[in-house]
Amino acid sequence: MELTENAPAVSVELTPAAAAKIAEASSYWRKALKLREEPLRMTASGIGKYLLEARGVAGFIRIDGLNLEIAPKFLNRTSCGPGWRSSMWRFLAYGHGVEALSDASGHGAKDEGIADVLADVFLTSLRGASARGYPLGYSQKRMNSSFLRGRLDPKKLDKLLPATGRLDIIAAQLTTDIPTNRLLKWAGHQLASAVEDSGRRQRLLAWSGELPGVQQVLPRSQSTPEPRRHHPYLVHAVEIAKLLQDDRTAGYQPGELTIPGFLWDAENLFERAVQRLFRESCRQLGLAVVKERIELARTFDGARESSTYTTPDVTVRRGEEVVLHVDAKYKVLSEHPINEDVYQVLAAGRASEIQTVALVYPTQGTEVKTKCYEPSGRGRPGNVFTVNVGLEAFSRRSGVRLLRERLRDTVNHWLPQP
Repeated sequence: MELTENAPAVSVELTPAAAAKIAEASSYWRKALKLREEPLRMTASGIGKYLLEARGVAGFIRIDGLNLEIAPKFLNRTSCGPGWRSSMWRFLAYGHGVEALSDASGHGAKDEGIADVLADVFLTSLRGASARGYPLGYSQKRMNSSFLRGRLDPKKLDKLLPATGRLDIIAAQLTTDIPTNRLLKWAGHQLASAVEDSGRRQRLLAWSGELPGVQQVLPRSQSTPEPRRHHPYLVHAVEIAKLLQDDRTAGYQPGELTIPGFLWDAENLFERAVQRLFRESCRQLGLAVVKERIELARTFDGARESSTYTTPDVTVRRGEEVVLHVDAKYKVLSEHPINEDVYQVLAAGRASEIQTVALVYPTQGTEVKTKCYEPSGRGRPGNVFTVNVGLEAFSRRSGVRLLRERLRDTVNHWLPQP
């Protein structure tokens, strides 16, 4: 079933058990993504019938046999046509910094679900890994040996006498049961639970047999290194696995409710995509892009000093000098931005004493369109720009390249030359 974020509800027939599972899943994702409201809303409309809608999320999940694909409100069948999936998964990949999906052709994205597209790229990256090898590492193992290596097992010291010719020791052993392989095996099983194509599901499960001694346990994200140097053929598979890992571990601990599928906070994803777009565009101009906290005001209570702060989504620096603040707003821009949005970037611009600030909004289409506002009164900032970024450009690699070039030229036009 296809849903569109923040669109009118869709009628669906559900058993009471399935409806309860959807409500449970909604509660899970709300906590995991720290959302302000329930991402999946249901309203009973008759016996066994419900109105189902998605709020503030995009992605795909499978609940009790029901596959839900939720398109962002700016990337859906109405705006993009049958190629909306291609635009969606490229946008998801771009916002998460995943190169695998950006590089993939996406030829099947018009006909296949998002989970199947992810699984295809995952399996392609793993093709031939059994011949070329998986990462190896050392882990401490307890074992019984005829000679001493490593150190004696302190829990078995009472068995040293009488002498038997064997020792209980703890020693390093070369193994495939390391975080990278555990992550891959976990991701393979997660994708197998979410794909619709039975043949692809069987290939995922069969692949996991290549790692028989590896636990299917989700490791901590910081313990999994990038395999670019020694195992470059695994890069895309690990990228996808980490994407799934980041989504699954957002605020939850292992062993809690497990639901096949993945949802993304659309607002947060847009902010990340805007940050990456500015970073790549400004790099060509010799500018650095960071996200940093800006002090707005100070107050003194006797000897105690405290401050208030704001954190723009994008701060552009030329060397040590701040030259631009940008805020990403995941909302429809009507004729003019609302006052609260303008106040926010004006405050950051005043604190940094810069001339130009900007607000970025998503829109349909493939273009970058700007409008300039001149704040009334004296002082800086003197210019507030609104920027509409057409998210349908993400349906093609060439479209993303054109977005970067247009944004690069726009920023270059905004900023005074050094």
